Amino acid sequence: MYKRSYLSGIVAYVVLLVFALWFYKERIIFLDTAFSLFHIIQNNSFTIPVYRFGNVFNQWLPVLAIKAHMPLGKAVMSYSFGYMLYYFMCYLISGSLLKQYKLALVILLLNLLFVTDTFYWVTSELAQSIALLIVALSFARSKLLAARGPVVWIVMAALLITVAFFHPLAVFVLLYAILFFQLQDDVQLNKKVLNTICGLFMAVVVIKAGAFRNIYDHNSMSGMKNFITHFPDYFTLYSNRQFLHRCLTVYYWIPILFAAIVVRYSRSKEWKKLWLFLLAFGGYLLLVNVSFPGPETKAFYIESLYMPLSVFLALPFIFDVLPLLEKRKLALPLLLLIMVSGLLRIYNTGSRYTARLNYERAILHKYDGIKVIVKATPADNDTLQMLWGTPYEFWLLSTIEQHKTASIVIDADPVYRAWATRLNKSLLVNWGTYPYTGLSVQYFHFTDTTTGYTLIK
Repeated sequence: MYKRSYLSGIVAYVVLLVFALWFYKERIIFLDTAFSLFHIIQNNSFTIPVYRFGNVFNQWLPVLAIKAHMPLGKAVMSYSFGYMLYYFMCYLISGSLLKQYKLALVILLLNLLFVTDTFYWVTSELAQSIALLIVALSFARSKLLAARGPVVWIVMAALLITVAFFHPLAVFVLLYAILFFQLQDDVQLNKKVLNTICGLFMAVVVIKAGAFRNIYDHNSMSGMKNFITHFPDYFTLYSNRQFLHRCLTVYYWIPILFAAIVVRYSRSKEWKKLWLFLLAFGGYLLLVNVSFPGPETKAFYIESLYMPLSVFLALPFIFDVLPLLEKRKLALPLLLLIMVSGLLRIYNTGSRYTARLNYERAILHKYDGIKVIVKATPADNDTLQMLWGTPYEFWLLSTIEQHKTASIVIDADPVYRAWATRLNKSLLVNWGTYPYTGLSVQYFHFTDTTTGYTLIK
């Protein structure tokens, strides 16, 4: 059953790779990826933010494309393809190389169970760290680790260090997985190995927190104060109401799998597994929704934070629920239904991000040949979602499609950038300026060198 399901998942990943090419502009001309590609070109190498060196895995294709002087559109396409290729490789390593078909299916559900907007906001480092963590767990269950040679443990240590630096919230997934396998009658996984993995990972987390502090991680945890400011009114928060709404519209597999797991453990009276599942799922959901309680948190961002929930659901579903369904020949049909519905949901979501690109195309047409800083309207905020990435997005879109680089910034208050009216030979971005002479002539085609920026209030 599991091998057949795994092979079906390969077909699903091929479709996802096709989607990554089909929607390559929607995925890369969007905030962080546009920003990262700008700096990849500037550095002619990888750009690694806040010590998250796992980004090397998804940047190697665009870095090679830039070093090979490929057209900008091809570099963008390779970037989009590389992100999905990363997940596919994690899937293949867990399944085909390490023969851990169950854990490979966990990676598949990470990418398909309820993914909607995060397919287009591809920089979710939490999802990437989880996929790599599942590879580490697959390695721990494989025959390779049974040898326990020094090379094997060096590989395991490298995986855990990369995960620990990739995203701090991955620790919740590891702790849940270790507790789950401690309760599981799993002859393939030595409990002492689990404890060693946990100890090594936590040691790296402590070292990282002490020696590699950064503002980004600190700010990301600032929402914890909401547990005090919103006490005790947690359950009426906008984020909780929105999550329930999305469970009825796009996250429909969450309540279905949740109910199946609760029924499975209740009937078999496996109370420890049931309480582990309920506390992990409920506690983590509360952590995210209280930390980001309001509508100002964009759907793509909070969805990325929900990614551990897919593992909390996938492990008991795959290891304990599917065997019962297989007795009625329902396991593979259900997995196929999850795959097909996930692919359809992702495809249908693409229209919203295509509309976002079309909105930017209209702005390019309106200000053709003019360097402008435009005051943001409510429509800009609704459609573009975040404004800080607009200089990078307009650079990519205009250079790829018009073969000339537009200098456009959408800003909440252009008055504070009045000094930019004198910038006639520099590109203005949100956090500085770049002289035209310092930008690659292959990837930046400027024709606006006689006037500075115009403020559109």
